[in-house]
Amino acid sequence: MSVLCCHIPDFLLHIAGRSYSDATTRPFALIDPEERICAASAPARESGVRRDMPARQAQMRCPDIMLQPLDIQSSQEEQDALLGALTQWQLPVEAQTWGAAYVDLNQVADVAGEVQPLAVELGRRVRQELGEVLQPALGWDSGKFTARAAAAYTAPGRMRLVGKTEESRFLSPLSITLLPLPLPDQQQLYWLGVRTLGQFAVLPPAAVWQRFGSAGRLAQSWARGHDDRPVYNTVQTSLPPIEFDLDPPTSLLPIVVDTALSVLQPHLQAMRDRLEGCRRLHMDMRFVDGSTKRITVSFIEATGRPERLQQTLTHRLQALEWPAEMDRAAIAILETAELPAGQLSLFPELLEQTSPLQDVVQKLSTRYGGILSQGEIVQSHHLLADRRIRFHALS
Repeated sequence: MSVLCCHIPDFLLHIAGRSYSDATTRPFALIDPEERICAASAPARESGVRRDMPARQAQMRCPDIMLQPLDIQSSQEEQDALLGALTQWQLPVEAQTWGAAYVDLNQVADVAGEVQPLAVELGRRVRQELGEVLQPALGWDSGKFTARAAAAYTAPGRMRLVGKTEESRFLSPLSITLLPLPLPDQQQLYWLGVRTLGQFAVLPPAAVWQRFGSAGRLAQSWARGHDDRPVYNTVQTSLPPIEFDLDPPTSLLPIVVDTALSVLQPHLQAMRDRLEGCRRLHMDMRFVDGSTKRITVSFIEATGRPERLQQTLTHRLQALEWPAEMDRAAIAILETAELPAGQLSLFPELLEQTSPLQDVVQKLSTRYGGILSQGEIVQSHHLLADRRIRFHALS
């Protein structure tokens, strides 16, 4: 395989910068229709503002932050322009998050010497289409994950060509947060002392599978540089629709949403096992009077959480005028993508969060003193199995 990853850092922020000149230099963040952070500038991130954080919480973390709604239309137009530039070679292109996509070069180039002139040409084409501010960072490898990691650790306007013989050495020191594992799994790895892809790669595969399931096993394979997923041509193809009947027909919103989620659940679970989620879908509805309606649901980032989909579907169907009872519907997943990876400053924030266990410790220590202890690593250079620790009282 031969995969080129095109990644434009701070894609949404640079687009917003056309209206707000200091969007990338001051504490600034964009919020989605659900009032959650979808992009934040470096000064805002340094103050603790994170993606998917509620806007009110972001203001508490950074009182000087400037919050603006995301202009979805203009952002989508720029995203479409980027995908248009990438598809001019008539090669498979798989869209990912905003400003990022994979290009399958397997038919035209599979060694670094052949890929380099193509990457130069692609970078020039993207700059011509989107402007100098939105210039891409390019990463290449035989697998999608390593190509994405290469693009993530490359400056805009530059390329990083890895190749199969360099994968392990390149990936080993990189942050574990490049893997799109759920936050609880990331937190467990942190407390185990696993902070890099190399440390995760050497863990026993059976233990990884037992603790983190099939998604964890797949993530470990990526951390080792093994990723044989093909590039799906998502720009031109989509999954077949999932149809279901409502018997008897109903006008009750909870029944419709619950039925839709029940037929989607196996597909969502399969995507989560592949560390993927849904970015866009539409739902076609037929009513007993013969009329039809369609709603389109888009997510700023790919999601595989049923509760998120339930909330969004409920909101959209509540705003829809129903001409009669619904008797049939079909859901088509138009776009999927890898689940969003954790941010590089994730671990310090984890330490700041208050867990239910910490609440219990605080209440007990107030009454009984330091009766609970926590281990502290003394010699961090030892292997995990041989590390020396000491215990100190929690209070």
